[in-house]
Amino acid sequence: MAFEVATYTDVTSGEAIDGVDGFNFQAVSPGLTGEDRQRIREGLLHRVVPSWALGHDPLDHPPTCAFAVEDGRSYLALGRSTGTTNSGRPGNQVTQVIAASDPDDFVPYRPAQLYGARRWDLRKAPGPDLEPWVTPLEIRPEFEADALRDLVVQDEWAARVLPHFLTMVDEAAGPEPVKAVLVHTDLDTVMRWIALGTLFLDPERAHTLRFRALVDDPWRADAALVGVSPEFGAVDPGSAHVLDLMGRTVPDVEPSDAARARAELFLAHDAADALSAVETARRWEPALGPGASLDAARIVAVPGADTGGARAWRTAVSAIDGLAGAGQEDDLALYGEELGEVAVTHGPSSAEEFALAGRAVHSTHTLGLDDVACGVLVPVLEALAAAPEHTTAFARELCRAEKPLEWASEEERTAAGAFLDTVLASSSRDALPDLLDAARVIGAPVPQERRADAAEGLAGLWAGDPELGRGRWKYWLAGPEAATAVSRHLAGACTAGEHATVAAVRRGDWDYLAQEADAPELRGWVQAARIGRLPVAERRAAVTSALSVPAEAWGWVLADAPVEQDPALWAAWISRHGYSADLIRSLSAALGGTRRSDTATDRDTADWGPLLEALTDAPEPWLADLSADHARACADLDAALVQVRDGGDSAPDPDLSRVSPVARYLLPRVGQLLLHARDPETRARLSIAVNPWGPAALRARLVVLAEKEGDPEAVRHAVSLRSDPDRKTAGAAEAALARIRQLRPALVEEARRSAPWIRKELDAGPRGRPGEAGRRSGGVLSWAKDRVRGKGPAQGQDPGQDGGRGRGGGGA
Repeated sequence: MAFEVATYTDVTSGEAIDGVDGFNFQAVSPGLTGEDRQRIREGLLHRVVPSWALGHDPLDHPPTCAFAVEDGRSYLALGRSTGTTNSGRPGNQVTQVIAASDPDDFVPYRPAQLYGARRWDLRKAPGPDLEPWVTPLEIRPEFEADALRDLVVQDEWAARVLPHFLTMVDEAAGPEPVKAVLVHTDLDTVMRWIALGTLFLDPERAHTLRFRALVDDPWRADAALVGVSPEFGAVDPGSAHVLDLMGRTVPDVEPSDAARARAELFLAHDAADALSAVETARRWEPALGPGASLDAARIVAVPGADTGGARAWRTAVSAIDGLAGAGQEDDLALYGEELGEVAVTHGPSSAEEFALAGRAVHSTHTLGLDDVACGVLVPVLEALAAAPEHTTAFARELCRAEKPLEWASEEERTAAGAFLDTVLASSSRDALPDLLDAARVIGAPVPQERRADAAEGLAGLWAGDPELGRGRWKYWLAGPEAATAVSRHLAGACTAGEHATVAAVRRGDWDYLAQEADAPELRGWVQAARIGRLPVAERRAAVTSALSVPAEAWGWVLADAPVEQDPALWAAWISRHGYSADLIRSLSAALGGTRRSDTATDRDTADWGPLLEALTDAPEPWLADLSADHARACADLDAALVQVRDGGDSAPDPDLSRVSPVARYLLPRVGQLLLHARDPETRARLSIAVNPWGPAALRARLVVLAEKEGDPEAVRHAVSLRSDPDRKTAGAAEAALARIRQLRPALVEEARRSAPWIRKELDAGPRGRPGEAGRRSGGVLSWAKDRVRGKGPAQGQDPGQDGGRGRGGGGA
């Protein structure tokens, strides 16, 4: 690496590198480009103040130094006045410039220190060709860092104004630069102070900060740091900050806290150590802030710095946390050990300190620096064992890491496990969720007995708050054990009917645990709750396919679906999941009560068959007997239907004595039998045999025929039967027709078009209430009782005719 070099002065055509006389380049090194020469001409040449010659020797004109960076190319120039030109005019000068594109060419110095390089030669070169300056350059001793420190250490005024000056430099180098002016007649003095100030900047900013000295007007200089000679005349600094190196006044600038701290460090320690700390602090400042970064840098860069006690501990651990959070992995890899050594000198004692330690361990672990994390962790766990009341503050910051720490030392890991065991034993139950999460991250061995105790304690807490484990139970040490324990607890509470737990499970608050954990005891209750949240019409299939649902959960599925509403759903439950004591009681209450025939509703169209068949082996004897009675009644009805359909006029009536006791559960089938009777007399006798369920049975059959089978004959039968002189039968037919109109209006319209008498009856609207004038009141099917008693219809009238309305009995 090397600097390109150029010399510029008044030349003859023979001396100029391009053959043009006058002010021109007299000598250049091979790498100096035309663009370099243009930039030097425009802004880096020695500038002669015209008024100087009025009262001074031209050769005594103050020399100049300038530094600029253009498009990444750095230029440093020195110049002096040389009297008259070749043509005899005043204002001759010579400027030497070095240029480089790599900032490392300045290392180990700042650009201003190279003002003191020994190779400067402000004379014409022997010839047009110059050799580049190979780096690193040798500089004069007074520009070395130690000498610059002596500049202020050995001068009380200089030491006093150093914080002010460093603040001036910071503001000159800031995002909204404020020009800093240094006043003196000696360029060396000004450049030593500029070199001193730039030592405190971070290297990148120091290598781009423009400066120029000595000038007459600071505002004509395109630079942030400007040296002004009072020999040129009065200085008007305007809004610039001024350091008067001759008047030795205190600048009118309030020093920043960071500048005070840097100055104090520099004055108290070796220059190399202090500047190393300053440079490190500058690098850490975005992550830690000005004060904290310097305190932390002092620990790692200054030998003998105080590294004991609570303050040093907080400084070191805060630095670890901040640097890790900012992703400064290289700095932590370089200085993590030194910062970690400070962490063992003090045990945290407050919630704030424990939280800070937890963050530091988490952030370094996340960055992959587990050696640093473990170094901080062990002494913190030891302190936590003695102060378990701060467990939550520490653990909350450490939990939720993706994977456990990797320990390089098994001895440290074992020690951490012993401390963690003590913390688990002494911490409150409320701390367990965060602590067990942190324990997983720590990855240290914990006795199985302690894990089990912690799991049970956590399960007791978790059972009262489903959200406690949602999305995080898998992150707990002993999480599976805790999930098993809480599942067992919840299942027991559901069995016992504990209101709060039952409500939570039925709402679905625990669905996630049944899905994620090996929790068969809870899973059955959760499955029952899910079925119970379905519409009643969708539950039967879910009940049939469900696995391992406890019998005690029947109420969750069936409680809002009464037996009369959906007997098949109850049958599916019993067939799949069996009985419980309260289910038996509920069935007994629903099936054993006395029921009047005139309370029949649309629910009487339900199919009771599956439920009564499922009760075959019911543990309650009378329910099993009811099932057997139902089976016998079904067989008798099947036989009766065949007998009624196929028997002749002389065939005896079927025996319905075993049907009557359970007729309420067979209404559609009994109604089917009545509608298929061969004549009204037979129908009347059969209705009496199942008294009082005849009208209700007819109604149920008509509704089933229309609603489930879609047969328009249901409308014809209903229209005919609503003229029946028995008010209950007529009322049942009227109710059936109203139901059919509501559920299957298309069937009604189809029947209406099929026969004029049906259309006439439907257009006439509902019949009068039974018992009104024009109606005969009687018992069940009293219109047929006359025939039974020997009172036949009028001669020539069909028994089923009523005027022009067709067959009144509605035979099938």
